Amino acid sequence: MTANIGSSIENIRYEQNMYGGKLHGVPNLFTFSNINTSTSESSQSGYRKVKQSVFGTFQFGYKSMAYLDFTARNDWASTLAQSNTKSFFYPTVGLSGIITDIFDISTDWMPYMKLRVSYSEVGNEPDLFLTIPTYKIVSGYPETQTRMPNTDLKPERTKSWEAGANFVFFKNKLKLDATFYKSSTYNQFFEPTLSSSSGYTSVIVNAGRIDNKGIEIGARYSDTFGKFHWSSYLTYSLNRNKIVELLPGWTNPVTGEIISLTELDMDGTGSYKMILKEGGSMGDIYVNTLRTDEHGAIYVHPTDQTVAAEANTFIYAGNSNPKYNLGWGNDFSWNRISLGFLVTARVGGIVVSHTQAVMDAFGVSQASADARDNGGALVNGKLIPAQEYYQTIGGGSSGGIASMYCYSATNVRLAELTLGYDIPVNQWVKWVKGMNVLFVGRNLFFFYNKAPYDPELTAHTGTYYQGVDYFMMPSLRNLGFSVKLQF
Repeated sequence: MTANIGSSIENIRYEQNMYGGKLHGVPNLFTFSNINTSTSESSQSGYRKVKQSVFGTFQFGYKSMAYLDFTARNDWASTLAQSNTKSFFYPTVGLSGIITDIFDISTDWMPYMKLRVSYSEVGNEPDLFLTIPTYKIVSGYPETQTRMPNTDLKPERTKSWEAGANFVFFKNKLKLDATFYKSSTYNQFFEPTLSSSSGYTSVIVNAGRIDNKGIEIGARYSDTFGKFHWSSYLTYSLNRNKIVELLPGWTNPVTGEIISLTELDMDGTGSYKMILKEGGSMGDIYVNTLRTDEHGAIYVHPTDQTVAAEANTFIYAGNSNPKYNLGWGNDFSWNRISLGFLVTARVGGIVVSHTQAVMDAFGVSQASADARDNGGALVNGKLIPAQEYYQTIGGGSSGGIASMYCYSATNVRLAELTLGYDIPVNQWVKWVKGMNVLFVGRNLFFFYNKAPYDPELTAHTGTYYQGVDYFMMPSLRNLGFSVKLQF
């Protein structure tokens, strides 16, 4: 039995004091005394956040064959001050066993088999100042806030199940790892709008349930043929998520108004947005379209031969997440030479390129050049003026038609290539045991990619602004080498 108990205190104090403005009489002298007071600006902000925790881990093992693990943690967070929830508790439990040892069934073709299952919970406290009325001081007077304080906030919680197995076959030559998981996230933080009669415009509430489930599988085969060694490995993973519930009903304690949400617009650009819908998935992309006629063809104005956007209409284009991911790698060694490569594939998903749209709108893309050379853009089997067409469907964030710039995110690339050599330096320098020189190349090139940019790149680190390209930096090919000495 192994046990650990402990506690932790997280104490964060943040202060920001700023003063600035246009310079006054002396160029390039950045001092307070040289700031024009008529244009000066000053601000102060800060906060203190404290989280106190107690935790413990316990493991019970039997003859190095079976293990039972527990963890537990309880947090007291200052961000829940004056709320009805004073603390939150989240545990984990896991059970694993080496089946071939427990039942003594180890053989040459399957010398090892291990099964495992676990359950875990994770808690996440809300942001600052959501449960306590807090007022900014503006020009020496308190400024009322428009967001209603909510003393009924609870921590966000994620509950997860995981089951897996490890197998070894053929005298340790073939190894298989497989994992299945399912998780549900509850009590997420939403900000619905309120009616003006409440005295506030919005409030942060707990709502929502997002389910995730997926599979991760890995296999590796290794063998030696004289001086030649070969190792090949394959990985496969997929994840599916579903928005089970958003906000079924929240009662405003001031007005008694019941607020519910079955759809939430997470915004985006003028032609692209992410919308959360019950029954949908995180990462669903919606785009605007060109106007069509009664036959479903693109509408072209009969006199000036132009197209137009369908007003206030967004359609589902797809999801930014892949259907599954694959990786295949190989390592070879012979005498002192080693060679390795890794090919990765992302299969499925939709991306939108505003970069391509803006280039089309300005007439600097290959597509717009081809249209000019051909006498116009081909729409419904007929040529129409290229400039007016591309200035309508292009336009980037301020406008354009994003449905014309949706691409498959499927791509296959050479993710890594290594070439190494062990130099027998110990033949000349006795106190050096060995020396290895290794060339490493990463993200070298695509075998397949239909999008006009690298679909693995992201324009934003947030949750809801994925699958869109807006003049991002291009992906990089990295070339390098390493030298390793052993003494």
